[in-house]
Amino acid sequence: MNPKGRVLAVGADPVLIEEMAPSMAGREFELLAAADVRAAAARLATEAFSAVVLDASRVPPADRETLSGLQRDRGGFALFVLEPAVQLSPARPAALRRLTWPLPAGFLDQVRVAEVPVVFLVEQTLYITQTLQNAMRQSGVAFIQMETPLGLVELLADQNRLAEEQRAAASKSGAAGFWGRLAGQGEKAAPQAMLGKVALVRFSQPWADAAALDVRIRQAVPGAVAYAVTTVDPVRAATAAVKGGAPAFLPREAAVRVAEILTAGLEAVRSGPREVERILIVDNETTTLARLAEALLSRGYEIETTTDGEEGLRLMQKKPFALAAIGGSALEATKLAGAKLALAMREKDQDLRIVLMIDQFPAQDALKGVSRAVELGLDDAVLKPVDVSRLVLSIERALERRFLLLENVRLRKAAEVAAQKLAEVNGFQTKFFATVAHDVKNPLTAILGYAEVLGMRLKDKPEELRCASHIHNAAKAMNLLVSDLVDLAAIESGKLRVEIGAMDLGSVVAEVKSRVDVVAARKKIQLSTALPAVIPALRGDSNRIGQVIQNLCTNAVQYTREGGKVAVEVSVQPDWVVVGVRDTGIGISKEDLPRVWDRFFQTKEAQTMRKAGFGLGLKISREIVQMHGGDMGIESELGTGSLFFFKLPIPKASAP
Repeated sequence: MNPKGRVLAVGADPVLIEEMAPSMAGREFELLAAADVRAAAARLATEAFSAVVLDASRVPPADRETLSGLQRDRGGFALFVLEPAVQLSPARPAALRRLTWPLPAGFLDQVRVAEVPVVFLVEQTLYITQTLQNAMRQSGVAFIQMETPLGLVELLADQNRLAEEQRAAASKSGAAGFWGRLAGQGEKAAPQAMLGKVALVRFSQPWADAAALDVRIRQAVPGAVAYAVTTVDPVRAATAAVKGGAPAFLPREAAVRVAEILTAGLEAVRSGPREVERILIVDNETTTLARLAEALLSRGYEIETTTDGEEGLRLMQKKPFALAAIGGSALEATKLAGAKLALAMREKDQDLRIVLMIDQFPAQDALKGVSRAVELGLDDAVLKPVDVSRLVLSIERALERRFLLLENVRLRKAAEVAAQKLAEVNGFQTKFFATVAHDVKNPLTAILGYAEVLGMRLKDKPEELRCASHIHNAAKAMNLLVSDLVDLAAIESGKLRVEIGAMDLGSVVAEVKSRVDVVAARKKIQLSTALPAVIPALRGDSNRIGQVIQNLCTNAVQYTREGGKVAVEVSVQPDWVVVGVRDTGIGISKEDLPRVWDRFFQTKEAQTMRKAGFGLGLKISREIVQMHGGDMGIESELGTGSLFFFKLPIPKASAP
């Protein structure tokens, strides 16, 4: 089984790599490491990666921007930035920090007593609902609201200058003393009013823009702190960022979720970000058209406008639209009014999302319009005069729904194609294994038989006997390979035969040792066994369990250099009998350990030493053990050796 892709961790320490490795392996990703951004850039230039994970606590900001630039310019991989844990208190100076709603307990109390300017960049939905504002009022936090960040830095700078002037004036007034003030010294004009030290700003731009604004704020007002407030938890935000092709920011403690997020967004990364969606606005009020078009254009949408419903239908015939925002009663004078136009458009394009804009007066007509929108299954109904932020929110939700629906159709079709191809491959595999089982194994049996006959008749002819021996050994090796293929076919078709009966495990181990001793002696490898004095009575297939033990012993001998040791160890636990084969061989790396049970898999080190085989033995052995109600495991370290073990259940004593 090949991994889905490769993930490059940049600047990550060994602890972080170790934390991420299990989740990566579990999701079939290969995790690699680069010491710094320069090394990562060199690898990205020549190798393909599904994702790059950047440890922000160990990589300078300039290098982070370099990697972000590579993602923007080259694309093809997701970028995760792991942010270190930070103190949220406004009393602690720091760069822009992320807050997820609801806020931590006691946080607003810290804001209330803070002596520095505090800025909250609030996502649009949270801002519109006044949820954060109400929480601040209840906590006694005085604040100013801004619908846009335009002019924010200048306002903060002016407020900071005003505060300093007032402090200086108060200090000077105090220095004049009582008699000086009585004489009129230090009298100044009435101080200007302070608007407050907490600013709450509606902000719907990406994180990168928020971070840039934070830099400007701290340059203009040293000591000021800023927070980006969102209702989306970091994992969901990161998933959306990956799907959109943007850098994904995560707390460092959420690094174990990278594989999960990447799996959810991998198809979007490979196919690129969503295309720019085209929106059609139909309304006979030109001022409304201009206002809505300007707002949507600023958010990156492609906009077409018209005051005539029939013209809107003609525009749909010329180019596809993702969504239509249609004026309701404002179009009553035209041939195609709001609801009728929506029906006509939906007939032309079933995937078109539609938002209906309805005059709120008279109230009875507005209620009918909303009911009609619900009846027709439209995406939303917005009352006029339209609140632009409310309409934009409705449009974004409708477009996200459209994207998900279309993506679901695409993925379903892709899955159907993949399933069809897999069925074809499986069909070919089944036929191939059947051919091997019947058309190859039978001739091999004949070759083995005739080679044995030749060996007996050529005892007095050493040269000819050596040739017959080579034929016999080669046919025997091929027979083992064919047997593995036949067993694999039986496993995958659910027809592997296991005859369960009384089993003497000690006898099975002794028989296997006698067969493997010859091979071990040729390599000068010491093969030993360690069995307890008493082994509980077990039930199983002696031949199949012998096949498992022999496979483990043969592998151990094959991957252990001359002069090494191999030991078969049997131990008894309360509910299990455990059989292990320990060797001093080449071992297996941590990266390869999860894959040793995959069919046809062989480590690079094993491939250099293996004489023959498909890499099926461990998979077949594990299946046999599991059919006995047990399981297999492995402990290994590269260059040191391995311990392969399996356990078999001890039958429960039957009740009297």
